[in-house]
Amino acid sequence: MKLSAALQWSNRQVTIQAIGRLLIQVSYGLLNFYIPILFVNQMGFSATAVGFALSLCAVPEVGGHFLGGTLADSPRFGRRLVLSLAAIAGILVSAVLLVAHSLGLLVVASLMLGISLGFYWTASGAAVMDVTEPEDRSSAFAVMGVAEYVGIGLGVLGGSALLTVVNADPELIFVGCGLMFLAFLALVQGAMADKYQPQSKSEGAGGGILSALGDKALLVFMAANTFFTTYVALVTSTIPLYFTNFLAGSDPVPGVSVGSTASLFTWCYIGVGAVLQIPTTSLLTPLRRIWVLSGAIALWGIGFALLWAAGTFAAAQFVWAIVALCLLSLASVAYKPFFVATVSDLAPPSLRGTYVAVSSQCWTVGYFIGPLLGGWAMDQSAVVAQRFWLGVGLSATVCIALLWAFESMRLKLPPVADPSPELSADPSS
Repeated sequence: MKLSAALQWSNRQVTIQAIGRLLIQVSYGLLNFYIPILFVNQMGFSATAVGFALSLCAVPEVGGHFLGGTLADSPRFGRRLVLSLAAIAGILVSAVLLVAHSLGLLVVASLMLGISLGFYWTASGAAVMDVTEPEDRSSAFAVMGVAEYVGIGLGVLGGSALLTVVNADPELIFVGCGLMFLAFLALVQGAMADKYQPQSKSEGAGGGILSALGDKALLVFMAANTFFTTYVALVTSTIPLYFTNFLAGSDPVPGVSVGSTASLFTWCYIGVGAVLQIPTTSLLTPLRRIWVLSGAIALWGIGFALLWAAGTFAAAQFVWAIVALCLLSLASVAYKPFFVATVSDLAPPSLRGTYVAVSSQCWTVGYFIGPLLGGWAMDQSAVVAQRFWLGVGLSATVCIALLWAFESMRLKLPPVADPSPELSADPSS
């Protein structure tokens, strides 16, 4: 697997996609981490209102995934154009946030961000599938995971450093977001080769979406993955606010100011993920995926329980927080590559964009539920905010049950049949 991961870096198109993932995740990391802190603690909006505004991102993201998948599978458009549109939408989001001093403009930015997210994740996943063989996809998505963690980490730490420089005008942080989206657009236009080559007789967009929606195994897998995506959304949108508002003052060890929370989040969640992504995937690849996925979700549950401990026990809150974030990071790196690879195994080659679009709806739902539920919890008393994490941890049992239901269905499935002849997926260049 280590050799396989090294080969993925030597695959020029995988490397370009990884660099693009890093650039765009710098922007998404800045947005997810700092929007709640800036709009709640500096602009005076309630956490519930900001959480609701961010949750609205999921509404256009649904359309973004379906439209992005349709365009990505279309011979007239393809993956590169959809990724370029994602970058342009991101630039517009940054411009709106730069002047946003009202909840209405935050809602507008959130809606535009949903379109960007829908286009990016759908086309990016399909583009990686196009240039890799099935046996190499776990390692390819592990490489993408490393780039993702590094990008988010740079975004969070860079935002913290930028805030110290422009403390009087923190909205300037969104200028950095716009520049990263612009760099991503330049990379896609200048270096990416679109390897997707559709056959002349392929299913229409509607037929492709209906085929994916008719795949019962995919739908059950999506239901399970909605828990995972909700957990990721809670980590990025709610934990920073929980640390800054509910851990302060109870532990003599500093670590809950905005700057130190950013450092804690970066090194313990993002940094650990970047370091462990490829070794963890290498270690887990020989195992049955159902055991890998179930074990990862169990780690999520334990990590959330430790967040409760961090807010409940005054002694060593900082230690509980570190252990919790490290466990959540390990759970994420263990889960994500196998989640994406499983979707690629279910998808016929000519419908990869469509399958990614449909499966990506679990991210849409997760990022709707996470900020909304987390924002509500952070507006409650300290006891409710702390016990909220216990409830989230217990929900992992439902996710594990759904994963095993999917596994039972998957074992009964025939080999994937492509409704059209096999596509060309030349990984060279």
